[in-house]
This record gives sequence, structure tokens and C-alpha cells, in this order.
Amino acid sequence: MTETAAPRRLFNALESYERHDAFAEVLEPWLRSSGAGLRERLAPLAVYGAWRRESYEFGDLLELAYALLRVNDVLLLGFQPDLPPGAEQVLKHYLHMKREWPRITLDQYLTLFTALGMTPVGQGAFDPFWHEIVSVEQAKDPDTPITVTATVWPGLMFGELLFSRAGVRVRAGTSHAVAGVADRYPVHGVFIRRHREAICGSEFCGSNSQWKTDFRRDYRTVTADHFNVDGEKDIDGPGEEPHMTPEERRDLLRHRGLVRWPADPAVRPFPSPIGWRLTIPRKTRPGQAS
Repeated sequence: MTETAAPRRLFNALESYERHDAFAEVLEPWLRSSGAGLRERLAPLAVYGAWRRESYEFGDLLELAYALLRVNDVLLLGFQPDLPPGAEQVLKHYLHMKREWPRITLDQYLTLFTALGMTPVGQGAFDPFWHEIVSVEQAKDPDTPITVTATVWPGLMFGELLFSRAGVRVRAGTSHAVAGVADRYPVHGVFIRRHREAICGSEFCGSNSQWKTDFRRDYRTVTADHFNVDGEKDIDGPGEEPHMTPEERRDLLRHRGLVRWPADPAVRPFPSPIGWRLTIPRKTRPGQAS
């Protein structure tokens, strides 16, 4: 099995698995046979600026990372809440959740991905780079900042590259995050979620062409956060959601979805951050490079 094919074949194996110990019977054997090769193959993505697509080749690093993201996302389903009562069925559920996916423990999940070179992240204060909002407890004071009240699943970094954000429950005022928006609006750059719609670019694609989907790359370096580095559009460019404020566009990209409705009702339904890129300098301590 080539490193390129390994995550896709693992996804298919999990999809067809019908027993009760997927970690021992599917994931551990796959890790022994393909884990080291896949980790080495993906290594150039771990450092900001170390790799870029010069020309397209099927199964290149962006598509390989996307295939592994699919594995990650179906393993996370077991930690996530169901759709809220009365919610409409989402497309990904119709296509990919006609049966229950295998469940593993949190320790097994971390064992798998740390063996692939990932580092768990997401503890501490709320940060949209690290955290994906799963549910919102609405504070009475609209100016109450977003605070984490519980972690639903951990995040993962691959060197400087964000691989998967931590899922968190939060408390916030409506000026920062609105219940029913921040936790229900479609989340971009991920394959599937149990409790909301997810959009990754593979929607409406055929059984083979859906794997020609690129992984969204966000990097955190010492000096800056780099969002969607493969994006081809300036977030403030002409025609880029002109009815949204610069702050609203940045929130949409950083959170990978809306956290509150835009102030201008002229904003088109379901604005998307796909294609935007953004670099935000990080605050540094005295003596550090700025």
C-alpha cells in the first residue's frame, strides 16, 4: 500500500467495519504497516513555507492530508452530540451516515494521531485558531467574551500546521457568539460533523473526484497566524463579500463559519470563506522578534 493510498483505504475500511474493536482490528494494523511512511510523506507540511504546490499531481500532499482528515473526522463522530431536535437532515449525513461509524476511546484516538506526529492542543483560553464551537451558553451581558466551559474533543497540530481544531462548549455574549449561529452555521474546511453541517469542497463530487479535495492549511508560527495559505483571494479584495465588515470577514475565516449574523441584511445567504487568505501578526513578548 502506498502512503498516498493509505488514508483513503483506511477510511474505506472503517466505513465497512461492523465489529466492535476498530482500534485493535483496523487502526493498529494500519498504523504498523503505513503509519511511519505516511508521517514521513506528510513531513514537509509541518513547517510554514516549506512546501507549496508547483504543479498539480493527483494524490499530492494537500490531497493526502485531506484523506487523513476524513479519517480524523469520522473517528471524532463518536465524541459529538446529535443534531438538535427538529434540525433538517444535512447532505453529508445522507451520504455518509446511513450507518454508525466505529467508535474508539479518547486514549485510542490520541495514540493513533500522536504516532503520526501530531501534538494535542486546545487547552486554555478560547482561540478560534485552536477551537471549534460545539455549543453556546448565551450570557445575559452581550459583551461577555467567549470562554471555554468544556472540551468535547482535543485539537491536533502537526508541527506548525493546524490539523484539527478542538471542539469546545463555550459561554459568550451575543456581541461575540450567538447560540444557534456559532454552533449551527456550516463549518468549513472539515469533512463531517454529527451535530451540524460541514463543508470541505467534496460535496456533489463523484466517488473518485471527491478525493481530489485540498486540505485547508492554517499555520501558527512564532510571529504570525497564517490562515488558508493556499487561498488565492485577498480577504479585502474587490467584490469579496462587500456588505460584510472587515471584522466580520475575518471572523468568518478564522472561525471557519459565522459566529453571529452580519449586521447588514444585504449579505448573501451563507457567505463562505473559501479562497480567502489572511496573515495576522502575533503579539510577542519583549525581546522576541515581532
